[in-house]
Amino acid sequence: TKGAALSLHAKAAMYQKKWAEVLALTNQVMTMGYDLFPDYEKQFRVENENNVESVFEIQNTYLPGNCDASNSQYSQVQGVKGIRGGGWGFNVPTAELASAYEPNDPRRDATIIFRGETTPQGDAIPATGVNPRFNQKSYVPFSRYVECSEGSEQNVRVIRFAEVLLMNAEAANELNNLTQARTSLNRVRARARGGNPAVLPDVTANDQATLRTAIWRERRVELAMEFDRFFDVIRQGRGKEVFGPKGFTENKNELMPIPQAEIDISAGLLTQNPGY
Repeated sequence: TKGAALSLHAKAAMYQKKWAEVLALTNQVMTMGYDLFPDYEKQFRVENENNVESVFEIQNTYLPGNCDASNSQYSQVQGVKGIRGGGWGFNVPTAELASAYEPNDPRRDATIIFRGETTPQGDAIPATGVNPRFNQKSYVPFSRYVECSEGSEQNVRVIRFAEVLLMNAEAANELNNLTQARTSLNRVRARARGGNPAVLPDVTANDQATLRTAIWRERRVELAMEFDRFFDVIRQGRGKEVFGPKGFTENKNELMPIPQAEIDISAGLLTQNPGY
């Protein structure tokens, strides 16, 4: 769709710090009829796919009797390990993510399945097991298990309107339009609080640096487990700060190595990335 194309363009421009371009593109998307889905947790369930918040969503389906055509493993590989209808238990939330949320932020329980809990859909998660946490955004209730694979029908949300608002907020802040930045940021927080005025108060920061930090933090918790965290940290220039304890090497691990076979056949056009 046009909205998806504009949003992807804005995201590419964001990585290049073309803030005026990001602001113009996201302003345009914000006039195209998208909105925030009322319930943060429920927007990720199968029955609410392609909702008003979805800007770009990869379509998956289950075809009875045709496993070859139903082989989306997005939910299967991230599902609760050790339960029929669950999954393989890969790509699990970290303890650092679990502690990153503000007190009583509903998005924490909507993003992370904890060992021993009962999901909103009624699935009891074992109190023992290898993994203490699983990705709830890719979760498909066990009752929807089919013969081909767990969760094969679950779509992949690539860009949500919430991310458009956060890109808009970041661009506005970098261009010193703090009023617009706060408005877009607080719109995301208002949906997240779910009508509870006791949590997630509006951000009122009136200096660029403080507001930048607030926007970066909001991206982490709003978009958690949606494949943005590493790339956000790198574009923010914080790779060593955040990932250093995990073995990150500055000026190397920002990029992946180019396969040697590709270098060999490039007739000298390709050179290896630094540090490899």
